[in-house]
Amino acid sequence: MKTELKSRILIWSVILLALLNISTIATIVVSNRANPSDSESIIIDPESSPLNGRYLREELNFDHQQVEIFRDESREFRQSANRVIEKLNRYKSLLFDEIHSESPDRLKTKEYSDSIGRAHSQLKEITVDFYLEIRKCCTGDQAAKLEKIFAPLFRDNPQMRGAGQGHGRRR
Repeated sequence: MKTELKSRILIWSVILLALLNISTIATIVVSNRANPSDSESIIIDPESSPLNGRYLREELNFDHQQVEIFRDESREFRQSANRVIEKLNRYKSLLFDEIHSESPDRLKTKEYSDSIGRAHSQLKEITVDFYLEIRKCCTGDQAAKLEKIFAPLFRDNPQMRGAGQGHGRRR
């Protein structure tokens, strides 16, 4: 009798866990379909909300047409930016490997450094183009809010200051 009770409890536990897993998976699938703009998010500032159609609809009162323009432009921006970021990461990796080789080649390190700079410049240009395209569809008030959203990409980054800028360790 005791063995039969344990078996039943075990069977019902397995069924309960299977149902729980199915409902969790279903919730994730439904949630992803209901919020397609989340996959179209662009992170501008790690401290702020990701930039996506829903965010712009809420923060800038974008209408449906403006959200569609954003989605089209952001898709193109992400594809272009990702290609440049891959290139940038490849050059960084090559530079890192070269400076840690037994006898680093200074011509190669200069070439990789220059390539990193060019890729970074390309990324800024792609970002500028994206910003200008989005701004075109904005009203005056929306454009002012959009400027604040994009400001971290074009402003001074205090964490990137060098020595002697008053931001070093204090003793």
